[in-house]
Amino acid sequence: MNSKETIRLLIEEVFNKGNLSVLNELIHKDYHYQSPTESMNGVDDLRAFVQAFRSAFPDLHIYVDDQIAEGDKVSTRITMTGTHQGDFLGLPETGKRVHIQGIVLSRLRDGLILEEWELLDQLSLLQQLGIADSV
Repeated sequence: MNSKETIRLLIEEVFNKGNLSVLNELIHKDYHYQSPTESMNGVDDLRAFVQAFRSAFPDLHIYVDDQIAEGDKVSTRITMTGTHQGDFLGLPETGKRVHIQGIVLSRLRDGLILEEWELLDQLSLLQQLGIADSV
C-alpha cells in the first residue's frame, strides 16, 4: 500500500465508518497530531478523538478532494460534512448540518502514519453551529 492509500484508508475506515480496529495497522507507535487548537500523542489519544467526534457527528463523512505525496509526506485536502447530534465543545446537539474544508499534512515512517498537522476552517464550523457570528 502506498502512502496516499494509507491516508485514504484511515479516512474511509476510521473516520467515515468508525472502524477503530484498523488504527493499530495504520498508526505508528510514536504518533503525534497537531492543529492550532489540539495536540495528541499515540493511538489511544487518536482513538478517543475519533470516538468523541463521531459521537458529536454520527453521520460524519470526510471526502478526499485532492492528495499530493512526495517522499515521506502526504498532503490531503478534505471536505467534511456531518450533522451535529451530540455534545461538541460543550455545546449540546443543535441538529445543524456542517460543511467545512481543511488540509492535513501527514508524515509516514515504515508505512505507518507518524505525524499529522491539520488546519480546518474552524471559524466556519463554529459559525455553522451558531457559536460564532458570521463575518
